Amino acid sequence: IHRMTESARAMARGDLSVRARESSSEELADLARTLNEMSAQLKSRIDQITEEKSLLEAVLASATEGIVVTDPRGTILSVNVALRNLFQASPSSPLLGRPSIEVVRNPDVVEAIEQSLRSGDTTRREIILLSPTERRLEMHVAPILLQGSIIGAVGIFYDVTEMRRMERLRRDFVANVSHELRTPLTAIKGCAETLADGAIEDKTAAGRF
Repeated sequence: IHRMTESARAMARGDLSVRARESSSEELADLARTLNEMSAQLKSRIDQITEEKSLLEAVLASATEGIVVTDPRGTILSVNVALRNLFQASPSSPLLGRPSIEVVRNPDVVEAIEQSLRSGDTTRREIILLSPTERRLEMHVAPILLQGSIIGAVGIFYDVTEMRRMERLRRDFVANVSHELRTPLTAIKGCAETLADGAIEDKTAAGRF
């Protein structure tokens, strides 16, 4: 029993390679096998969680969109490289455990995070960053739910600067074309109305119009 107790304590400390030695007693041997089975299952689950965590970190690191994860109070739990770049946070600056306002320094972002944490709904907004150059970001903030309770929020930031610039160019192009066409179309309309009013009967005038 003493040896099994020591094995169980080692397992509790995180050493899941320890195995309890089986006793000649049938009851104690069964207990030892149960401890060893529990240790093996715990190791398997921890390995699985570690693998999933590594995969998630790899996905976050390679994502081109800025991603931030907060706890229910809005404290930063995780950010990726893209978010650091968007909000000009130093790569060596410790961001985890800090309030979101200290990291993004944008009241619209903080308000969106707080709104999602309060309401439990996804919040969508478009914000403008002015430094170092003007950029437009489309922001989606969604609550993280666990068994019906809000345990945090995740925000994703898409850089839509180029898309908005192209939309503006398209609008300007349409406006310019419309303006350029308005004068000749007005002249053509006037000529057509003049012809309809009887000028078509005058061969000289009709040809000119």
